[in-house]
Amino acid sequence: MRILPLLLLFLTSCTQPVLKGDNLPVDGSAWIAPGQLQSSPSGLVLRQRLILIGDAGLYLEDDPTLAALGRWADAGTPATVLFLGDNIYDDGLIEAERKEAEAILSQQLRATRTRKVFIPGNHDWGMDPAKQNLQAILNQQGFIDDWPDGNARWLPRDGCLGPASLVLGDGEPSNPALVLILLDPTPFLTPRLRTACEGSQSTEVHFAALSALLEQHREDHVVVASHYPMLTGGPHGGLSYGAAADVVVGIFGWLYGSLGNTYEPAYAQWIENMKRAMRENPPLVYAAGHDHSLQVLEGEGIARVQVVSGAGAPERVSRVTHIRQTLFAHAAPGFMVLDIGSRNGAEVVRLRVVENGFSAPVFEMDLVPVE
Repeated sequence: MRILPLLLLFLTSCTQPVLKGDNLPVDGSAWIAPGQLQSSPSGLVLRQRLILIGDAGLYLEDDPTLAALGRWADAGTPATVLFLGDNIYDDGLIEAERKEAEAILSQQLRATRTRKVFIPGNHDWGMDPAKQNLQAILNQQGFIDDWPDGNARWLPRDGCLGPASLVLGDGEPSNPALVLILLDPTPFLTPRLRTACEGSQSTEVHFAALSALLEQHREDHVVVASHYPMLTGGPHGGLSYGAAADVVVGIFGWLYGSLGNTYEPAYAQWIENMKRAMRENPPLVYAAGHDHSLQVLEGEGIARVQVVSGAGAPERVSRVTHIRQTLFAHAAPGFMVLDIGSRNGAEVVRLRVVENGFSAPVFEMDLVPVE
């Protein structure tokens, strides 16, 4: 009975119009929208730092991305690192691969002494959508909960959609708080997983809770984050891998039931629901991974900017191009940094893109004040 929907998905994958544009690999220049490149202004007094890194779930001896992460996270400013899912490739923390999986996760946990927050990605549930299961999530959640050095959290909890919120205060009531609103859309994209969460949230309850949190924190610096982008110039947004590779990927989708692409019906419906929930009180940033590149994109009324920071594993960096909404794009390993502070007495939030091999950011822009 599964053959017909799988065949339809395969045909959709093979016939989906692909994104067209210049490939922007690590050995070439990044694409930066005209007027966006600017020097780093002086006089920024930092209060707090948030680092966004996704798809870091491969073990690499002396990992240069995690080494750079440690330098930026432990630089003296109060910092939080948000790992954006796919923390363990390929099947999450399952018993059959526990030793290898724990080594991968431990390397990320040891990368910095500062506070770390992990959210789930599709691979943390399992590679094969038909076999994704709650136990892999609970195993990873338990390992992070029991991490000897502490200072690490897993959100949302217990295989639930969320939203889970985390207020990162700085002890100064006159300043806007930095607020994380964290989601795991995997059970929405794979409905059978929704019953894994005790109480099994309905779609209406989930998105109403997201809207309520955005309303509650409308005066704060809000970052909404999940593993899944709503906008991307990478393969999950339709960028071709190349003709031969597209056939292989299409067959994979036919066999496994989902490619996690934005144009698949369930994913597209989730995006529409997200837009409705976010449009009235847009956050500062919507952050995701999933595509293995670094992208800063226009917010299009649902956020100040949308970012894709899924280049945490150098060996998994994948193709990217620039689309109409792109401000910055590069297929290069690295991560993104949000610096919150003041300049000349005015509140500032500065977004920075950090790539391996560069001590200074390769791109940066002020989000507050709006440029």
